[in-house]
Amino acid sequence: MKTAFTILVAACALAGCEGNAPAGNGAGAKGNIVTELPLKRGFYVASDTACGQASNATLLLVHRDGINGSRDACVFRSVEQTGPTSYRAVVVCNNIQGGEAESSTNVYEIPDATRFSYGAEDSDYRSHLRYCEQSSLPDPWRDNDISDLLGEPTRP
Repeated sequence: MKTAFTILVAACALAGCEGNAPAGNGAGAKGNIVTELPLKRGFYVASDTACGQASNATLLLVHRDGINGSRDACVFRSVEQTGPTSYRAVVVCNNIQGGEAESSTNVYEIPDATRFSYGAEDSDYRSHLRYCEQSSLPDPWRDNDISDLLGEPTRP
């Protein structure tokens, strides 16, 4: 059984979507395969949390291959655009402290490159996040060197 936190960290994104997809709501719609979600790489915080008040529970790092949370490191296996701002992705997450990898399918609504909402494909629960400049975050995230995670994707 996935926890809300596992669902939260399974959201991810990389930058620069390509191609156009037919309209659809993401539920069962067949779309175009894309290389990445159209999100800016960096830190995202729950929409109801000030950037300067971010914590392990409210913060995600969107990087070149996936997303990291406080307990999970996730990578996308496939991304499909199902509507003008809707996406579906198969995500594989590893618990940083060990254990088996878990795969899930999540749906994303991305109105622009700095905001998104998402959740498990089979759930009505949605998390809402927004981009925060790293310099606006509290320690220890403000000064972490994440440059090696923000380059070009390493997955095919």
